[in-house]
Amino acid sequence: MLPALLALAVALVLALWGRRSGAAGALAVAAGVLAGWWWLFGSLPASPRQLPERLPLLALAMLALVATGLAWRRAPGWLLPGLGVLGAGWWMAGAPRNLADLAQAAPVLAGVALYALLALRLVGWRAVLAAAVIASGLALAGPPGPALPLALVLLGASLGAQAGPVSPALPFATALAALAALPVLARGTTLDWGLALLPLAALLPWPRRLTFRSRSR
Repeated sequence: MLPALLALAVALVLALWGRRSGAAGALAVAAGVLAGWWWLFGSLPASPRQLPERLPLLALAMLALVATGLAWRRAPGWLLPGLGVLGAGWWMAGAPRNLADLAQAAPVLAGVALYALLALRLVGWRAVLAAAVIASGLALAGPPGPALPLALVLLGASLGAQAGPVSPALPFATALAALAALPVLARGTTLDWGLALLPLAALLPWPRRLTFRSRSR
C-alpha cells in the first residue's frame, strides 16, 4: 500500500504545483507512477529477469519522453506519442534486437502498442476509472506476483493528478497497457484476456446524467 500512497502524494504535489507551472503538472502521472514502481521494486533493474520488472524502466522512459516534449515544443504532435506506444510495445515484447526476434515478438509488440494507442484517449476521470477497473480485476483474478500493487500505484498517481491541469496521457496509457499485458503474457487464459480488455470500457460515452454541462445560456 505504501507504493500507492507514495504515487498519490508525488502526483498530487506536482498537480497542485502545476496550477502555477504547467510543466510540473504535466509530469504528475509519470512521476507518480515511477516513484511508486521504483519504491515497490527497491531499484531500477538494469536487465529485467521477470516480466513485472520491465515496468519501472518503462515508466522512466515515459517520464523522459514527457520531459522531452515539454522542452521540444516544435516536435509534431504525433511524434512523441507514436514513439511512446511503439517503445512500450517493443519493451514489453522483450526488447527484440534482431529481425528474427522481432518477427517472433511482433504480436506482443503490436498488441501492447495498439492498446496504449487506444488508452491515449483515457484522460481525467476516465483514466481513474480504467485504473480502478484493472486494479479490481487483478485483485480478484490476477496472476500471482506484484501485478496488483503495480496497478494500485497507477490508480494512486491517476487520482493525485486530478488536482491539477490535465497531464499528457502517454505515461498513463503505456502504464495501463503494460499492466494489461501482464496476465495475458503470464497465463493467457480467457479470463486474463477479459481482464486486460475490461479497462477499455472507460472509453465508452458517459451516460447523460453523468455530464455536468449546464444547459443554461
